[in-house]
Amino acid sequence: MKTVKINPSQPAAILAYHSLDDSGSVLSTSPRIFAEQMRILSELDADIVSINEISKRMIRADASKPMIAITFDDGFRNIHEHALPVLQRYRFPATVFLVTDYCGGMNSWPSQPLGIPYQALLDWNQIKEMSRAGIEFGSHTRTHRHLTTIPNREAEEELVSSKRDIEDAIGRPVDTFAYPYGSYDDRVKELARMHFMLACSTSLDFVHSGSDLFALERLDMYYLRRAGLLRHLFSPAFGSYIHLRRRMRGLKERMPGCL
Repeated sequence: MKTVKINPSQPAAILAYHSLDDSGSVLSTSPRIFAEQMRILSELDADIVSINEISKRMIRADASKPMIAITFDDGFRNIHEHALPVLQRYRFPATVFLVTDYCGGMNSWPSQPLGIPYQALLDWNQIKEMSRAGIEFGSHTRTHRHLTTIPNREAEEELVSSKRDIEDAIGRPVDTFAYPYGSYDDRVKELARMHFMLACSTSLDFVHSGSDLFALERLDMYYLRRAGLLRHLFSPAFGSYIHLRRRMRGLKERMPGCL
């Protein structure tokens, strides 16, 4: 499989949110903190762009400023209430990755880890409204399965059906994908390459020289709950902080009994 590498002329960060609520779960960001983070981004000397635009500029290596993209995994309904007005205020683009078989329902897919609260997901009318408002949508599969654990035919169906359902609903091409749980291998990555223009992972890092267009790194906003951290997003100190968090997360994932 050919790996598509990128060579950025400027640093880039893809921010990964999930739910905007005050539950305090590992998937949650307070709506108040989110609004403050967006205000801070509006004051940075950086371009707030879509993930598609990041990939285009980086492949061409012609970015004139650092770039930031905003993404949301799972498609929680609270982003319609709390994120859409704020994004519109600052005219920020964003991408929402949908689990299409659960749209209009709850995040109750069978593989959901214990301790994650069930919450409502966007319905198709809200998705259409947000699409008309300029929000982009990508695939997060049909049912949020660990793609590396299922046969190729089933994995491809998870991607293709989700992509088709979103395109049918919003009347626009769907070119972006996010791996559920960040779980992929060469086989799954090749499926993503066949059907999408790029894919996002959960690797905790900036997009950098040598990043793979079908395993783009993102910054999990769980680690950036102090809104003021974003003021220093592209500083050496922030890079060191992310490096430390990445090492700690790696150690935790290798501990027996961790999900």
